Amino acid sequence: MNIILLSAIVMVVLAGILGAILSFAYSKLKVEEDPRKEQLLNLLPGVNCGACGSASCADFADKLIKGEADISKCRISLRDENKVTKIKDLLKE
Repeated sequence: MNIILLSAIVMVVLAGILGAILSFAYSKLKVEEDPRKEQLLNLLPGVNCGACGSASCADFADKLIKGEADISKCRISLRDENKVTKIKDLLKE
């Protein structure tokens, strides 16, 4: 059998095995995130200014969900009372 053909077959088989291992590992090790986080990120300004004491808006959203922070720390969001109300309603769910 040609060495190039054999090499190609071995690579395809290895790719299939490693792909199956990765798929299994992903299904067992994936981390579930709170679905509210994406909604909060859409409502927060997304400027990552750090004025709230968090490194980023995503970090601030995590803290809001856990109850470790208050929306009043986000100075940019406070400018839009409609967004603040939506965020508070989302966090009550």
